[in-house]
Amino acid sequence: MRLGSAELHVVSDGAIHMDGGAMFGVVPKAIWSRRRPPDRKNRVELGLNCLLIRAGGKNVLVDTGVGTKHSQRTRTIYRMRAGQLTPRLAEHGIRPEDIDLVVLTHLHFDHVGGCTRYRRRGRGSSSSNGSGELEPVFPNATHLVQRADWQEATETNERTRPAYNPEDFMPLAESRQLELLDGDTELLPGLWVRRIGGHTAGHQMAYLESNGEKAACFGDVIPTPEHLPLNYLTAFDLYPLDTLDAKRRWLAEAERENWLLLFGHGVAPKAGRLTRNAQGRLELTAVAVD
Repeated sequence: MRLGSAELHVVSDGAIHMDGGAMFGVVPKAIWSRRRPPDRKNRVELGLNCLLIRAGGKNVLVDTGVGTKHSQRTRTIYRMRAGQLTPRLAEHGIRPEDIDLVVLTHLHFDHVGGCTRYRRRGRGSSSSNGSGELEPVFPNATHLVQRADWQEATETNERTRPAYNPEDFMPLAESRQLELLDGDTELLPGLWVRRIGGHTAGHQMAYLESNGEKAACFGDVIPTPEHLPLNYLTAFDLYPLDTLDAKRRWLAEAERENWLLLFGHGVAPKAGRLTRNAQGRLELTAVAVD
């Protein structure tokens, strides 16, 4: 779709299933399950939605899904249906080498796994069994992450370690395709990353303004439309009160200025604009951004 002079597309890497209790935190299952029924293992489906932005003559990708490197055991645990990003980009006429910038909201495995892959061994084949040499998927792209997020990802503890896979991001530093940011940064005219914290210390959102129209992807601070209520916070948030403050601030602005919101883990819808129902509660009017 068009947003001012820019072009936006939600490009899917597939889907993953996470524990519903972890995704909705202190909200009781009796409440959240009405909106997102879990499977028999209490998992809810999450989209692996990446955002393609064409603006200023550049191709920008926000997040990359989980990619192709996971073992069959991991795929089973999370009911992964993934590794679809590059074929979906091809449907928009985009090759991996055409991507100029990759904005990483944060470095958890379900947002950066598609940044690297095992090097192809021969024509038309690649290794995806956990062995082989790693290479960046987007060879010409600069990958942008907040310095505070990089520090947390590379200095993990017992709680945070399972969320990170160094194979997803260390090759980017080795190939000098990684740029660390310190706070809000304008990448292109009208295209910003804004550090909002909450989920991780350096979590950032992507914000685009073009010809008076505005759009934002909040990453895991607001991962799905079901997380629009302020108290719907995930158990994965390292700084939940910061998440709450960020939601309170940015949702008020998004409603006031009619932003297009894009959800990294939304299933249906994946994007929309905020409205109020008869009871005055925030709701989403879906918008197709495929």
